[in-house]
Amino acid sequence: MANYLVRAVRSVEISASNLDRAAGFYGNVWNLQLQASEPDARYLRGTGRYHHILGLHAGPAPMIIRVVFDVADRDKLQALHRSVSAAKAGPLTPIVDLAGPAGGTGFGCKDPEGRNFAFVCGVMDHPGENPTVKDRPIKVTHVNLNCADHDATSAYFTDVLHFTMADDTDMLRFMRCGNTDHHSVVLARVKSTTLNHIAFEMPDLNSVMRGAGRMKDNGYPIEWGVGRHGAGNNVFAYFAGPDELPIEYTAEVEQVDETYVVRGPDYWRFPPGRSDQWGVTEPRSARLLRLWTIFRFSEDGWKVPGR
Repeated sequence: MANYLVRAVRSVEISASNLDRAAGFYGNVWNLQLQASEPDARYLRGTGRYHHILGLHAGPAPMIIRVVFDVADRDKLQALHRSVSAAKAGPLTPIVDLAGPAGGTGFGCKDPEGRNFAFVCGVMDHPGENPTVKDRPIKVTHVNLNCADHDATSAYFTDVLHFTMADDTDMLRFMRCGNTDHHSVVLARVKSTTLNHIAFEMPDLNSVMRGAGRMKDNGYPIEWGVGRHGAGNNVFAYFAGPDELPIEYTAEVEQVDETYVVRGPDYWRFPPGRSDQWGVTEPRSARLLRLWTIFRFSEDGWKVPGR
């Protein structure tokens, strides 16, 4: 039985060149809900229990500040901090009480390739059951990270952060943590250390389709999709949001447990000319291929703000 220390991706914090425009898009078009505001930041929630799933911060240039992971309790947080400290892979903060509207306790670090992560527990989340709402994102179901040194990053996730591999393809390695989703992190074999994309889970296929229509109505064309992936079996539609941030609507992510059989590239390879299970979507746009490699992590995003 895997000893998972991380439960899920909690949120992603990004720098936006036009904060009001970005907040308007993610609230009115992408269909998140504004949860909290600060003079230079906006925090938006999905329909799930997390306080917020997207943090927007005013900045001179668009970039990724940090990916924030959810940890169950302080004991697991301390165990994770010890593991990251022992790895000596990059800078690391102490465990602190966190500033900001969500509160909680956590720490930040850089991984071996300079990406910024935070790990938190005890956040002021939304109580009780949170029903899904038609056409509204539930959560960030995964982040896809480009890796210049794919083997080193994969080892960091398994040996230090206690993820496990779910599946492996020619281009992508799918990583599980302490939930039943097929994957929460994807590691791409791309000679870069940038963000590939952020995936937001919708309630169902119809919500993905209507969301894609809403995006088109507002001037955001589909860059790839609608289709169905192989590994993970999830429906997808990709777009370029404000600042051309690559974002995905997804649904129907495969649910797995410890009996799931890991498969390799030979199993997941599509026939020539196909990029998904259905075979009806057009290839990835040239724009999306460009955007999958350009969003870098900030230099100081590992420094989580303490109270």
